[in-house]
Amino acid sequence: MSTAPPGEDYNNEDEGIIPMTPGVQIPAAIGLAILILISITGNSMTVIAYLRDQRLCTVYDFYLFQLGITDLLLSAISLPFYTVYTLMEFTWPFGYAFCKIYLVCDFTLCFQSIMLMLIISLDRLLLIQMGHSYMIKITRRVGVAQVVCAWLISFLVFSPAIIGWDAWVGYSTVKNMDCDVEFAYDRVFTTITAFVEFLIPFVCMTSLNALIYVKIKQRSKVNPSTSSHVQSASSINPGNRTGIANALPPAARDPGGRHRKAAKFLAMLVVAFLIFWAPYSITTVLISFCDDCVNTSLYEFFNFFLWMKSAVNPFLYAYNSPRYRMHFRRFLTFNGRLLLRTKEPSVEPEITVQTSAM
Repeated sequence: MSTAPPGEDYNNEDEGIIPMTPGVQIPAAIGLAILILISITGNSMTVIAYLRDQRLCTVYDFYLFQLGITDLLLSAISLPFYTVYTLMEFTWPFGYAFCKIYLVCDFTLCFQSIMLMLIISLDRLLLIQMGHSYMIKITRRVGVAQVVCAWLISFLVFSPAIIGWDAWVGYSTVKNMDCDVEFAYDRVFTTITAFVEFLIPFVCMTSLNALIYVKIKQRSKVNPSTSSHVQSASSINPGNRTGIANALPPAARDPGGRHRKAAKFLAMLVVAFLIFWAPYSITTVLISFCDDCVNTSLYEFFNFFLWMKSAVNPFLYAYNSPRYRMHFRRFLTFNGRLLLRTKEPSVEPEITVQTSAM
């Protein structure tokens, strides 16, 4: 089997690579090691928080748990091996067969993270549209079926081409001791996959989130806030207005609050997806048409920038969910022991005030 198709030459692809001198290699290794550590730690905390907290039992939490698992696998598989590959000046020391396995895992996991974000967006829209029937129709079994189908689709989109492309066309575009997909320079396939893995999901997620926003606005107009109920009750007993408001459950005090918070979280996921995926997707298509149009080192940076989203997602969970924030704080402070000394002075005055008020 030849290494390149007739009339094609890929020997110039190393021209744009920054040499891995110690001045470049050492800072790069430290920075990538920190990225891997943050990503693995954050997503491990997400997975453990879901498994330990019985309150995180909704189908929505199950989707976040699956997204955490996907990001954790990306952090433990894609990042470490590609870091070694990068630091060795893009030399793959792990063999041809493992390169195929690695590429299948990486592409499948990346696409699975996109599929899960689509599922989460659709789930929030169904929750708003279906109302009380959502809990009856969208069960854990439905969630598991959706996730399994997402894994199957994610595997089938890229894996057959990764595994058998060189056998189908009769030659290989990947040099010895290198690890890259065989279809990297196929313009048609690369353009189609860029639409499938980036543009179409981005349009779908943006449309779903726009519909969610519209539905929330419509519901807020049809169903007025319960503040009117609080005011009518407080008019009977004006001196107990605060007590009546606090006696209501959080959902009753602000029926659209959870929807707005979920919509805000989804919007942040979509923006993060655009920021981290757009550079890689655009440059991948450009390289398939013009190999010299994109600096190789810059393109490799966009690879790591894409994976950086796996490290950012746990921060989004903590920012938007008090439950995840509580668990992350406990994990990072060893169940509060590191904050014990700083918390002790502030606890006693609070207890004293409460006691005197009583």
